[in-house]
Amino acid sequence: MADQRTDAVQSRQVHSGRLREKRGDRLLRTFCYLISFIWCGFTVFPIYWMFTSTFKDAVDVNRMPPVFFPSLPSAYTVRLDYSDVAETMDAAALDHAIREDMALVVWRVTDMMPQIHLGKINAEAWNGDRKVAQVSLPYYQYKHYRGQLWAAQRLSDNLVRREIARAHFPTQLSIDLNGSLEPIALGKTDTEAVAKITKLFDGEIQPTGRFVVVGERTHLPSLINNYVDAWRAPSRRYPDLSVANYFLNGLTITGAAIIVHWLISGGAGYALSRLLSPSLSKYMTVFFLATMMVPSATTLVPLYELVGKMGLLDTFWGVILPGIPGAFAIYLYKGFFDALPQDILDAARIDGASEYRTFFRIAVPMSRNVFTVIALLTFLASWNDFFWPLLVLRSANRWTFTLAIYFSTTSMKQAAYLGSAMATAVIASLPTLIVFAIFSRSIQQGLVWSGLKG
Repeated sequence: MADQRTDAVQSRQVHSGRLREKRGDRLLRTFCYLISFIWCGFTVFPIYWMFTSTFKDAVDVNRMPPVFFPSLPSAYTVRLDYSDVAETMDAAALDHAIREDMALVVWRVTDMMPQIHLGKINAEAWNGDRKVAQVSLPYYQYKHYRGQLWAAQRLSDNLVRREIARAHFPTQLSIDLNGSLEPIALGKTDTEAVAKITKLFDGEIQPTGRFVVVGERTHLPSLINNYVDAWRAPSRRYPDLSVANYFLNGLTITGAAIIVHWLISGGAGYALSRLLSPSLSKYMTVFFLATMMVPSATTLVPLYELVGKMGLLDTFWGVILPGIPGAFAIYLYKGFFDALPQDILDAARIDGASEYRTFFRIAVPMSRNVFTVIALLTFLASWNDFFWPLLVLRSANRWTFTLAIYFSTTSMKQAAYLGSAMATAVIASLPTLIVFAIFSRSIQQGLVWSGLKG
């Protein structure tokens, strides 16, 4: 009986211990879920806000409290009628009046209506039932050319008329006094808007035409206005250059850096692993790792002087060579080459293969995962590098994409350009995301192999 009571007590104790253990596991699991949720919230929210801000206009992007979804932009169409004055003017005078009024309307109306979700504004000139002229001005063009054409002056009717030729430069003007142009879909018409727009010109120079109707319709293509503005931004300062040039420069430097990294760092790692004696290899590895402890700022000035004396300033090689080889890459290569079967390498040497042939035909194919990892790390470091290219590259036609977007976004500090700056950041991250998506499987395999055998 005593043994039975003892067994019962022990059974209850074990059961109670398991219950406490299960409760502890549930509490720990709940705590981990809570921490993960909070971490994901702090990580995802800034990314989400940045991405959605690329589709917001200046009204939404600076609104407090912040809005989580962009408002749909609108296209406004303003129609002016010239039938009352067309009979009293010759063709040349009518053409000149229409050209002035078209520029006057799109610039002044856009300038005086900043608090609406404006994606694009159109102006049409009608002579009776015939459309004789049309002009369009997307809001991203207004933001840019507003500062370029009239940076230090308040936009006014007189100013637009005086600079009529320059005012039409960024707009898409079509004019045919015979009336062969197709009308633009108005969407929802607003009679009150006619009075408001007419009032904008009170006390100023009046348009020759008469405001007859204002239409508003949703314009979904204007959602990407910030991306269009960001794509064109680098060419503002240097019109002869485009984003394609900067992308090509960045890809050229990055591609050359990857190839040189493969050859030099890969060769150094193979030599440490298979060619040097174990004792010498250990001391050399420690030396390479010790170089990682030296702050990069301490070597910046001597490195810049060395590149200058070599005549590599303002060249791509001046950007590429100082970062090669890397101590971490050599150490990672050595770990992978140490894990290769020695019998395979010995068999290649017995068959008469030289060390170069053994390296390129045997070691490299068997270590393609680590080469993929190094390529990605080199790509990230080279593509996102800013300070060193800023010191070395002096000609605008040799800038990398990171330099181009920096100089093009220095004028994007105003509220109106914040969405364009966010779009620029998204564009700059696209190459990295594409490369990671393509090679993610090889990267995972390389890192797993490094953890198990490196």
